[in-house]
Amino acid sequence: MRIPHTITENIFEAYKCSTESSLLPYEQRRTLISENFNWDDNIVPELKILALGVIVSLWEKYPILEELSNCMDQDVIIETLPTDLPFELTITKITDEHYWERAAKNRWSFNNPNDYGNSWRRLYCERHLAEYLENFEASYFESQREDCMKILELSSEHVRVLKLHSLKPTKIPSRLNDNDDSSHDDVVDHIPMSIILPQLPYLTEMSLNMGMIYMDDGFEWRDFEFSVNDCSSLGEGLKSCYNLKKFSLTRSKLDRARVAALLQKLITNENVSELEELDFSHCKLFDLGAQAVAEFISLHKRLKVLRLVNNMIGSEGIAGIVNVLLERKSVVLSHLDLRLNPLGEAGGAHICALLLRNKHLEILNVSSCELNSAIGEVIAQIFTESSDINVETFKIDLSNNNFGPIVGKLFEKVVEVNKYIIGFDARMCNFTKESESSIWQSVLRNKQKRAQRKVSGIQRKSTPSLSLRSDSEYPKMEKTVNDIVSVEDETKMILNSRVEFAEDVSPIEINNMVAINNFIKEEDNNEENNKEVL
Repeated sequence: MRIPHTITENIFEAYKCSTESSLLPYEQRRTLISENFNWDDNIVPELKILALGVIVSLWEKYPILEELSNCMDQDVIIETLPTDLPFELTITKITDEHYWERAAKNRWSFNNPNDYGNSWRRLYCERHLAEYLENFEASYFESQREDCMKILELSSEHVRVLKLHSLKPTKIPSRLNDNDDSSHDDVVDHIPMSIILPQLPYLTEMSLNMGMIYMDDGFEWRDFEFSVNDCSSLGEGLKSCYNLKKFSLTRSKLDRARVAALLQKLITNENVSELEELDFSHCKLFDLGAQAVAEFISLHKRLKVLRLVNNMIGSEGIAGIVNVLLERKSVVLSHLDLRLNPLGEAGGAHICALLLRNKHLEILNVSSCELNSAIGEVIAQIFTESSDINVETFKIDLSNNNFGPIVGKLFEKVVEVNKYIIGFDARMCNFTKESESSIWQSVLRNKQKRAQRKVSGIQRKSTPSLSLRSDSEYPKMEKTVNDIVSVEDETKMILNSRVEFAEDVSPIEINNMVAINNFIKEEDNNEENNKEVL
């Protein structure tokens, strides 16, 4: 009996006897204990099992798996192989998900295959590659370049998402002697992404943090720095990622010069046309960096999501972004996140201009942006009077802005009237509890009504109407007996044809069709009875 491949441990737990039951006299005299995991430990194994054990012990030298014709023998090897075998050997020989599940659970304490397409093999490859790159010493890249390329080649087929939480910078260049005070350039570089990323052709998402997370005795502030050359190399590497849809560079010292070098490399190649989401949260863009991002939006017209959280962006930076969104009609940005930026009243005026002429934006987050009550009144007035907002749904986060109770009353009416607002965060805006509750209830009601309309619309599209045509070009005529019979045959044929599409029909419509069919049969019986009476 092999556990947990043939029988899972959950089955044993479900049928396991309780402690009280095991102390019963009848249980004490029982000779066959099926829930005992070790019932066959003292039994001499079969010769085949012993032979498979030898294969497992020598598997690193002689990797035999697919050569075994019996699937049960392959399962035994998969279940008993050690999980610390060399990666370059197991990735090419083993495709069974059970082995990669064992390897992942033995290596990491927390694993969630749902985040990796329910593939344990992909989970192991992505996390193994991420840890390898995070622990790679950038100063010795050239000497270890061959090994790095080998690991990239082995795992590239299974890597879809690459998340690098930290990268080690190059070490401080050594001086000839302690008395040498000559100045030298201390450039902080990291592993060249222009060489690494082209080896990952199936990459769809990448997140990066240019800095250290865990500090040791050799901590230096330069560990959080990175050069313009790093950004240029990163942009050069992203050109080869044809399927990249989301890129994130967060919690780093990304300023105007570095973000310009990165975006300039991205925009000079059409291979990044699939990029839909860009995240530069918790960096140091300021106004000039935000204007560089705005220029990228104007040139890269397929961007849908932009996150610039906590970048010290003021009125000038948001003015550049809003100007691009309003002037360039080809821009289809639908999600803009500007949390924790000191926009102030001047920046709030630009947000009002964006809302006034909004065509595509569906999600806006301006939480903790130092907006005052005057801006809040203008936003409420825009939603009340403006007819230029042409979006089907809209979500807005205005939390943690000091608007006041009067603005809260205005937003109560706004959310109640505008049915397309299905998201409105009004926490910590100095509203009254009644206003917050009313806004929340109106948003919930809008969500429910939209869901009902969507469901009814799907049903109307999937089920054609059974009503007979009554156009003027088909005038009503008196029906003879033969005509009545033909009409009945046509009606039955229509009903039969509707039954063929029963997969798209709701249970209520099926019941209606059955009722119509029964009604026709009753009419037929009544007509026959009347004829017999006559």
